[in-house]
Amino acid sequence: MLNQILPFDGQITLFLSSILPRNKLIFDFFSFFSLTGSSILIWAVISVIILIIEEKKNPGISKKDEFFMIIFTLSILSTVLIVELPLKYFFRRPRPSNHPMAYSCPKSYSFPSGHSATAFTAATVLSFFDKKRKWLYYSIASLIAYSRIYLGCHYFFDVVLGATLGIVVSRSTILLASLIVVKK
Repeated sequence: MLNQILPFDGQITLFLSSILPRNKLIFDFFSFFSLTGSSILIWAVISVIILIIEEKKNPGISKKDEFFMIIFTLSILSTVLIVELPLKYFFRRPRPSNHPMAYSCPKSYSFPSGHSATAFTAATVLSFFDKKRKWLYYSIASLIAYSRIYLGCHYFFDVVLGATLGIVVSRSTILLASLIVVKK
């Protein structure tokens, strides 16, 4: 199936990566978002900021705060274990070879995008607990996902499936954890 999508996927990828001009400012902007996506650090920082804000409103760690920390951790771990271990090695899709600028992409396989999966996992969990800032979380996740295409590290379909996996894994984790908590 992946081989049937490749020509179409390559054309979409080239189109999306050429929408914005190639210059140092835009390259550095997307490099920053790509870097933040490769590290769970940015999402951990955002999570801690939310917990600090909640702590100021309602002192003490609430059950909701505990539930959030558990869901966030389980969702990220599940996503990484699903994407990085079995799927990338099952499909073994090479990364795009057209690097318009010298960005150092990982040497691992391209499909699906771990950056996109992790970013959309974090955005989905954060949005579940903080609906007012949902647009912000998904905007950051989308910038991370697009950065991977712009920098030549992923094909469009890699990013779309990564994002989809992130959303599905995090929503499944939230649902399962909610069922377990309700049963207690």
